[in-house]
Amino acid sequence: MRPSLLILGIARHSQPRPILTLHSFTSVRVSSEASTTTSTGPTCPSQIPRPPLPPLPYIYLRDLPYSRGSDLQQFLVDRQIRLRKEREEKLSTLNVDGTQGNSELSEDGSHDLLLIVEHTPTYTNGRRNRGAQAISDNEADRLKKLGATYVESLRGGEITYHGPGQLVAYPILDLKPIKLSVRCYVSYLEKAIIATCAAWGIKAITTENTGVWLNDQQKIAAIGVHVQRYITSHGLALNCNTDLEYFNQIVACGLSGKETTSLSKELDDPSIDVAKVIPTFVSGFGKVFERSLVPLADKDKTLEQAVRDYCQTGDFAKLKEL
Repeated sequence: MRPSLLILGIARHSQPRPILTLHSFTSVRVSSEASTTTSTGPTCPSQIPRPPLPPLPYIYLRDLPYSRGSDLQQFLVDRQIRLRKEREEKLSTLNVDGTQGNSELSEDGSHDLLLIVEHTPTYTNGRRNRGAQAISDNEADRLKKLGATYVESLRGGEITYHGPGQLVAYPILDLKPIKLSVRCYVSYLEKAIIATCAAWGIKAITTENTGVWLNDQQKIAAIGVHVQRYITSHGLALNCNTDLEYFNQIVACGLSGKETTSLSKELDDPSIDVAKVIPTFVSGFGKVFERSLVPLADKDKTLEQAVRDYCQTGDFAKLKEL
């Protein structure tokens, strides 16, 4: 049986509609849950009902080409799946031997990782607009002449921009121990962004459209996730002091007549860069997901160095040794 892939750029609607909820390693169940315009609707718990998980490590990577970042995510997802399978096989062996196995052995969250990235200038298109639905070659060439690359991505959603001054977060998380549906996972990402904006004195909201907004017209953050066998990748992009002119060249996320804004624009302070925002984002993310966050270098220096080596060289050799 082929592994399931779930790619979402979730939009809200005034009426309930079926949404996708993770059901097993190899299948996806459609359930009926009402969508709402608040950060967490009645189907999303205000607290995550699960045992405490270990600290979540994070790493900040600057000037990362988008394609290299995508390959890194896929490597880490595959690693998560492999390590979880090894834990489950070990647990199965313990049970066969008549030994009482640890119920959390296969769901310990110990290999989760949060990538915080600034990409080199890149226009990305979501999965729904790949192949025959992609933009024309002429349009792709026009975007490249602006000094950006163009990439078709596995994430959900439509065309958007990533580049310097934008905090891009890629949580590589196992949703099974977190015990969240995909809808609620996305809602928690929204809440983490809203908490970050609040720390800077900006009130952010969710609307009928995906992402996080200041009002019905001004969008400050985008969300598009990819889930494979409960393991998340891709994630969110919060504009800090991004060059917003890049957004003016496209219909961002397929939403005509909307404006993209940033923390620095709203606060009239161009010095509010990603490095300054990371502490508030890490704090907000940790509170929402009920996990302490620690620099990867403090938890696993070998993995941290292997990730940085890959980002510089594009060679997975050191990562494959782990």
